[in-house]
Amino acid sequence: MTDVALPWSVRRDFAAGSTTVRPGAGRPDQGLIALLDDANLDAPLSLIVDFADVPESALETASSLLASWAAARRVGPELLLAVNPHTPAGRLLSSLLGRQAILSEVTAAVARGRATPGRAHRYLANDLRSPAAGRRLVTDCCRSWGLDAIADQAAVVVSELVSNAVQHAGSDLDLTVAHVDGVLRLSVRDRTTHPPLAAAARIEGILGERGRGLPIVQALAASWGFLTFADGKTVWATVAAGPE
Repeated sequence: MTDVALPWSVRRDFAAGSTTVRPGAGRPDQGLIALLDDANLDAPLSLIVDFADVPESALETASSLLASWAAARRVGPELLLAVNPHTPAGRLLSSLLGRQAILSEVTAAVARGRATPGRAHRYLANDLRSPAAGRRLVTDCCRSWGLDAIADQAAVVVSELVSNAVQHAGSDLDLTVAHVDGVLRLSVRDRTTHPPLAAAARIEGILGERGRGLPIVQALAASWGFLTFADGKTVWATVAAGPE
């Protein structure tokens, strides 16, 4: 099935830790499924797909694509659909998705503060105290989720990620910690769209504070990378959690 020829946008609610995908001033060259894949990898607490403004001509294709994507997804944040269940869009999505998603007229404010198993979120100011706050959150999560063996390792990694954002992004931050698919995923969102590192910086390793940099992230993390969106970017890293 061909992806929907609509510009889809992605917006992050920094306070709630939720991500909303909706038609809007997005990238017409990036279809719905590609955006959903990126948003799912971005590891929000809740992933909201807003169908309120999807034109009727694209509704059936967009709904079918979303249903197929949701059915194939093994792990990820809670999926919420922002649509009136009594409209044609709501009835179609309900029939296609069934119990695969929560169907409601949900907004980011409704999603704020939702408790999601294996996920935690913290809003962080652009402040030198934020790396310590990030370490505390990760340490608490590891203790709560039975991951004490990697708590120190994960705390160092998140400290590097938050420190880099504080030093180079100059914006408020959004930290999400997720225990999914055998790894602890640490995601730091900021409001700048430029890549976190230039090619030269990759070699010199400036991701972090006081010169420790990228080599320590590479040594401690199972993987790392970044995603860019219209409203900012996420730098993420994973730490292997071992057998559950």
